[in-house]
Amino acid sequence: MPDIEQYEEEADDGQPLRHLAVAGGAAWVLAVCAVCVILPLYIHPSLACGLASLVTAVVVAVMTGRTKDRYRRGAAQARVVADTVRETLLRPLPERIGTLGLASVYRACGGRGQVGGDLYAVARKGGTTRLIIGDVCGKGLPTFEDVAAVLGAFREWAPRAATLAELSARLEESFLRHLAEGADPARDTAERFVTVLLLEVRDGERLAHMVNHGHPPPVRARRGSVALVAGCPSPPLGLRALRESGAVEERFELDPGDTLLLYTDGLVEARDAAGHCYPLLDRAMAWRWVRHGPADYECLPDALGEILRDLVDHAGALPKDDLAMVALTRMEEPAAALPWPAGEARREDTGQLQQD
Repeated sequence: MPDIEQYEEEADDGQPLRHLAVAGGAAWVLAVCAVCVILPLYIHPSLACGLASLVTAVVVAVMTGRTKDRYRRGAAQARVVADTVRETLLRPLPERIGTLGLASVYRACGGRGQVGGDLYAVARKGGTTRLIIGDVCGKGLPTFEDVAAVLGAFREWAPRAATLAELSARLEESFLRHLAEGADPARDTAERFVTVLLLEVRDGERLAHMVNHGHPPPVRARRGSVALVAGCPSPPLGLRALRESGAVEERFELDPGDTLLLYTDGLVEARDAAGHCYPLLDRAMAWRWVRHGPADYECLPDALGEILRDLVDHAGALPKDDLAMVALTRMEEPAAALPWPAGEARREDTGQLQQD
């Protein structure tokens, strides 16, 4: 991470005696110039008013320019720091992991140079890929501490937990411990929680596993149609008192060629001039990548770009809230004919499961 103090040290670097000599020479030059200006003004007082206005304008212009330059340098340094911090925690997702192709978009509230409360990460455990997307309650820099706590717990436990339900429980325990150890009295612990969606895709299995902690449900695109992958969400992390039992692990179909869109509420809560929220499913039917389907993982960034353009068309600008999106597609060939687990079969046209 770039060190801000380094810039300050470089600005002050040099030989003190040399700076003193330059300063002394400049003082003599200014003194001579002052004499050359003051003497004519003393002889011709009518010139004083016009010259004073000119000098004032020049001084104001110079000071304004220097202030703008300092602001630009400070803003550039702040963006470097913010981008580095964000990329350290929100590590770029790989284009391919296991049998999945991935792409992601992240925009913090306030645009570039800011950090926000949305998060995502991916981990690999043997022949299983696990992914998290979440949204910390609140906006801006104060939420980033909670983002770091959740991502740290996920990266520790995602490769170790035996099941997605166990991973959910570990994340809950870790986040509650993080809240208990917090020492910021200005932040109400009762108002600190995280909506999280956990996803697990196993190589060679056609059913994906999901645990939803109060997060917006994913959108699945398949064969030119879209639908929400609805379920039975558990309370967000940090609100264990609202939970009567453990997290519910659910399963749904994810066949080769299917695409999932995971997102935070910055997408669906973006409003147009009339105050209407972004109608996700209605707009999704017009997306080109839904009608034709991404050919491979290389098309996923274009798919996310199409969503962003459509969002701007709806709202007139990018949302003011934090926004994160992750698109993933299963890359296994259809000829692989992924088997159904024993005792389960597909209910035609719904994608739901039923027991034999």
